[in-house]
Amino acid sequence: MSAGELVALIQGLLQSRNCHKMEVSPANSCCFCLTLRSGTILIGIGNCLLYLCMFTWYLTSSTIDTGGLRDGLEVTSLDISIFSIFFVKTLVNILLLVGAVKRIPSLTLPWLCANAVSMMIAMVFIGFTILFGTTKLNLNYSEYVTSLTIMGMVTGINLFCWIVVFTFRKNLIIEAHLDRFPSGSDELSGVNNHCPSRLMPNPPPPSYYEIEGYKECKPPPEESPPDYEAAVSMLPLQCSNN
Repeated sequence: MSAGELVALIQGLLQSRNCHKMEVSPANSCCFCLTLRSGTILIGIGNCLLYLCMFTWYLTSSTIDTGGLRDGLEVTSLDISIFSIFFVKTLVNILLLVGAVKRIPSLTLPWLCANAVSMMIAMVFIGFTILFGTTKLNLNYSEYVTSLTIMGMVTGINLFCWIVVFTFRKNLIIEAHLDRFPSGSDELSGVNNHCPSRLMPNPPPPSYYEIEGYKECKPPPEESPPDYEAAVSMLPLQCSNN
């Protein structure tokens, strides 16, 4: 393979790779053949049901003996904390459902912020349990392993849900941008139309041997000037003619 053919091959590979990247659309799948939108809706519904069940269990369970509102007494700080967490979590999940159904990316931002804070707090608890679980918390081996396993699984599931919602919001922003500025998509389609896979490729540059062949085809050399003696012998002839 000549040098010119090698350069043409490399340029063609680069152009085809760029065109392939432009034609690839963002991923829209979640898991188990679900789209990002359906996965986000399922996450919002599941979280609403989960927090509703936990709040109902807190109000009706007989295993918790903290007094306060559940015993008909005055409201305690624990009651206020539980109610605040339940209210905030339910509100952000309702906003997530509305944003997923109506495709409004701004309504998914409160859910992302709230769950990011929850995951940071969970990571702090996991680190504290790893360092001081058997000393300051007085946990035995089974309790230590069980608590770390549960917190790790819950944090991992929350992280996966957070990535799904974040990707869904990113896709909504991209779609809104393309709808607002359609010229960008037209330019992108115009670039894709000029890809080598859709049009005939440009002819490769001439090979090295062809270029060298052209260099060998030189014009005939001009005649060299006469010698000194021939020039002197031509002078009398020119004088006689004059």
